[in-house]
Amino acid sequence: MTSGSGKCPKCEMPVSQVRIQQVDVMETRKAEWRGITLICPSCNVVLGVAVDPIDLKNFVVEEVVQKLRSVQ
Repeated sequence: MTSGSGKCPKCEMPVSQVRIQQVDVMETRKAEWRGITLICPSCNVVLGVAVDPIDLKNFVVEEVVQKLRSVQ
């Protein structure tokens, strides 16, 4: 276990790692981004939600490549 790790607010077990599940991050009814939920490995409570950083990176790379191709 990593020193300084926090505790789960539900089960109060130390959290030195989390499980990740993919989710859709939506605005109104349209899925805008892929997201991730950070889940306590002890009790399965959702500790947080964020935009999937890998999906966001891939989106930015695709947009840059499209812009570069349109310039040529």
